Amino acid sequence: MFIQFRPFILAALAAIGSLVIAAVTSTANEQSATQPTAQDVRMAPGDSPKASTPADKRKALEAKFKSTLTDVVFRGSWQMTNAEGLQGKAPLSPPHTERYTIKGVSKGLDDNWIITARVQFADRDVELPFNVRVVWAEDVPIITLDKTELPLLGTYSARVMIHDGFYAGTWFGTNYGGVLQGQIIKAADEKRIEEMAEKANEITLPPKPSK
Repeated sequence: MFIQFRPFILAALAAIGSLVIAAVTSTANEQSATQPTAQDVRMAPGDSPKASTPADKRKALEAKFKSTLTDVVFRGSWQMTNAEGLQGKAPLSPPHTERYTIKGVSKGLDDNWIITARVQFADRDVELPFNVRVVWAEDVPIITLDKTELPLLGTYSARVMIHDGFYAGTWFGTNYGGVLQGQIIKAADEKRIEEMAEKANEITLPPKPSK
């Protein structure tokens, strides 16, 4: 029988301390004058930043990352398995709905980033910053946790890819773990999308091009 756990993001949000965040934020503020802001880059999904040097390209990619994770909602599902499942000997649980409101991101030292998110859990409704590492697979950012100890919650690892309006990845606790995936939608569009989902709108593939 599966034990029901929230995925790693909620655990991280509930546990990251403000002292570490304050130190990284100070560095991020110093760097902001030389880096493009989220408003500097407006690209549709699938677009690649055009830059003349590798440094310029990285700055453009980071600006796109900021824009992608500003005032958005992660809307999707997660699944988990136990220790046997981690060895490929037990199945994943059925999908569970998940939702996270991301207010914004800012860059700290090196590959460290601060994600500010709204946590709605039980009777709590607060905005919290938490620190993650972001690594790049060419032009794709991957949010990374490596055996990060979270007070009272345990140790978590994760790899979550952000790509063209979607997120997908893996997360691991102690002797359990799983997968998560979904859409990244602008908070302003969430109500309309929820109404479409309630009406069970069928999403169809585009027609095949005529020969």
